[in-house]
Amino acid sequence: MKTMIAALAALSLATPLAAQDYRFSKEMASGTKLSIENINGSVAVTQGSGRTAEVLVTKIVKKGDGSLVKAVMETDGDGIRVCTIYLNHDRNRNSCKGDNSSNSRDGDNFQVEMQYVVKVPAGVRLSADNVNGNVTARGLDAPASLETVNGDVTFEGATASTIQTVNGKIKGIFTRGSWDGKMDIETVNGGVDLTFPGTLSATITGETVNGGISSADFPITIDGKWGPKSFTGRIGGGASKLNIQTVNGGITLKRSGGG
Repeated sequence: MKTMIAALAALSLATPLAAQDYRFSKEMASGTKLSIENINGSVAVTQGSGRTAEVLVTKIVKKGDGSLVKAVMETDGDGIRVCTIYLNHDRNRNSCKGDNSSNSRDGDNFQVEMQYVVKVPAGVRLSADNVNGNVTARGLDAPASLETVNGDVTFEGATASTIQTVNGKIKGIFTRGSWDGKMDIETVNGGVDLTFPGTLSATITGETVNGGISSADFPITIDGKWGPKSFTGRIGGGASKLNIQTVNGGITLKRSGGG
């Protein structure tokens, strides 16, 4: 009996506690902005079929007091923001503004993940920020900004203003060959793999410290000197601006099959 009790106790400690869901929805007009801010866990975004933004956040408590973490939604200018907040400093906190530091939580005995699944309406701009976890966005038709610190970033859609991570790789598949403003693609520890249509027209600055640069599918007119670790040049007419930076990883530019 004692052996069975000990085995059941060990099993219960090894199994994550029950998940808890938060569901948010709001109608959003084209041109407005949906901001997602997470701390620990994944963010996965796709484009929805209607005018309603839908955000499902699943809380998974692996260790510690799960009641110290929750998700909230608030108005943010002409758009909305959904964020993860910590309540260790203020149990009554109900806003994205505030202190999310972990110095009063129980160190290694605290582990809570918030997994975001998001549907964004057509024409709504996405801003997704994370700290520990991957960020994925697929099928978006409006400019997006995707950032994380520890995790990979994957983007498939029309265009992006910013795609950044520190410890992770970046993969982007773009359906537009030109865009307004500058697109910044940056990581520190990871490679950058970008695919564009054959209509790509961009002035490109690329730099890597420990890695190569490959652009076999696109002829680049070099302005100045080609690397092998850096280059500045033009593809097509050079209409748009593209900045690609990594430290430990290579840069690859590819042409999509559709041309």
